[in-house]
Amino acid sequence: MKLKAKVGPKGQIVIPKPIRDRLGVKPDDIVLLDVEQERIVIEKVLEDPLGVITETARRIGTKSSELVWGDKLYEEIFGG
Repeated sequence: MKLKAKVGPKGQIVIPKPIRDRLGVKPDDIVLLDVEQERIVIEKVLEDPLGVITETARRIGTKSSELVWGDKLYEEIFGG
């Protein structure tokens, strides 16, 4: 499915409704954007990142506010 979307002056785009419906994207959901060759890929984050941060902190015995954002935490949250 290919649909057009206009880029606004601040670089924002609106994801067309048929695509939002297909992905199950709702307001306040988090999506990841990536570039593959000359394409922008948008994917819905399936887990609640804040919940994953809290659980990660609990598992390693620290407070979520003490976690430092970096590659390992990114991988833990987004499975990247």
